[in-house]
Amino acid sequence: MSGVRKEQRDHLNEQETTSAKASKYDLVEQICDYIRFNPSDDVSLPTLEKRFSVSRFRIQRTFKDIMGISPRKYAEECRILLLKKNLKDDQPITRAIYRTGYNSHSWVYDRSTSKLGMTPSSYRKGGEGASIDYLTSKCKLGYLLVAETQYGICSLSLADREETLVSSLFKEYPMAKIARSETVRKSLDSVLNYFDGQLLNLPVDVIGTDFQKRVWTALFRIPYGETRSYYDIAKMIGKPKAVRAVANACASNPVPLIIPCHRVVRKDGDIGGYGLGIERKEFLLAMERTNSGVK
Repeated sequence: MSGVRKEQRDHLNEQETTSAKASKYDLVEQICDYIRFNPSDDVSLPTLEKRFSVSRFRIQRTFKDIMGISPRKYAEECRILLLKKNLKDDQPITRAIYRTGYNSHSWVYDRSTSKLGMTPSSYRKGGEGASIDYLTSKCKLGYLLVAETQYGICSLSLADREETLVSSLFKEYPMAKIARSETVRKSLDSVLNYFDGQLLNLPVDVIGTDFQKRVWTALFRIPYGETRSYYDIAKMIGKPKAVRAVANACASNPVPLIIPCHRVVRKDGDIGGYGLGIERKEFLLAMERTNSGVK
């Protein structure tokens, strides 16, 4: 009889634990939604405490536990993405900055290269003044596009149709001087050779937030033919609880293959997602294992 009561207690404790976890995720999801949809509002801990009727200490602890970063840092990441959108919509710089929730230009100009990868005026103009050359080619995984500036590869993508790749490039940099050019031939051939097992090492010129760039730098450190989990990457950058944020940074990678986000899998060994398609990820991992001797 006592054994039955113990099983009942264990079952109740398990239900309570599951309910507590669900409650934490619900709270964090609500806070994330509020921050995303109210970029100009005060999202300080005292404000969040009042709005959600939860102590600021619990909010801070729970948010960092689930997201791996503080609400303040999450708000900044959201504002950076919104700033990019505003600038690309050709809004005046002052208005674009203020509509992200900041009342000072210094926030973006003090460290604009780390936040945008270029000055706000350049990004607002859709790459105006920049020269981007590109080439496309049929390959083992459909069609490949490689685009580069004078500093390095700024875009690399795969798709089933060539037109899709070219259209996406012009949409990303609508005001840049974009041209199909044989100057990209060497870089394109390097990627094509990579599909046959050769190492890929090309300079990149990418735009990303501080957090994204930290994740991308960590991805460079994953050896050819090996994989790491999203949790491993989170630990590498000193944010062991930022697994979800790491996954988002991988999905935002503008130059896959060169920054090898395909080498990141789930902690349980499942292959996980991939912006270019699961079948392509499976091919890349199998190809690297074969050519590196990794079983």
